[in-house]
Amino acid sequence: MLDIDYIVLKKLYKYGPLKVGELAKNLKSPHSTIGSCIKRLEKKGYVVYNRYKSVYLSEKGKDLTIELKRHSHLLELLLVNELEIEAEKAHNECEKFNLLFSCEIINKICERYGHPKKCPCGEEILNSIDCFCEEKNNSSLN
Repeated sequence: MLDIDYIVLKKLYKYGPLKVGELAKNLKSPHSTIGSCIKRLEKKGYVVYNRYKSVYLSEKGKDLTIELKRHSHLLELLLVNELEIEAEKAHNECEKFNLLFSCEIINKICERYGHPKKCPCGEEILNSIDCFCEEKNNSSLN
């Protein structure tokens, strides 16, 4: 998954349905870049889009976004607890490398800290229905 794909999924999760132009403006990215991103995400079943209408997350997209946010929150917890990095800085750092860790590693972090309900920045740590990065063919994040 490309970073822009993750960023778009997070925006749609946070703000709800948005038009491609609204996403492009909000993300300060070219309309064509966001349009390509939406096509990729639609092809994988993460968003629903009809031309000239708002883009919204499918159930599969919501679940993936929750799982990716969970990854980020648990990595944030690791940085704060083990490296004593302040919560805000840890939060920003985790956004940069969150897509690099497998669900197996993330689950180990979760276990180590007793399945926490909140991350250091105060956001609730949600659980998805499935861990997308452990699918048999591992194709959902590629």
